[in-house]
Amino acid sequence: MWDATVVDTFAQGHYKDSARQAGFAATKAETAKFQKYHDLQSNYHFQPVAIETTGVKWQVHCLAKRLVNGSGDPR
Repeated sequence: MWDATVVDTFAQGHYKDSARQAGFAATKAETAKFQKYHDLQSNYHFQPVAIETTGVKWQVHCLAKRLVNGSGDPR
């Protein structure tokens, strides 16, 4: 089971910590998703996908390549 989130790196709640730590907003979003789906994790394999708005095009391209390589499915 996947849950994808796009996080605004420059949002008021993220920009100060994002300036200090790369990937802060995405890590925070992933943690929130694990908490949200905690009850389902005993029956399903859960993988959150969080992408920050800075560098989205490059990150989505890299993610797509990894998904195709891992699954063997070009779609």
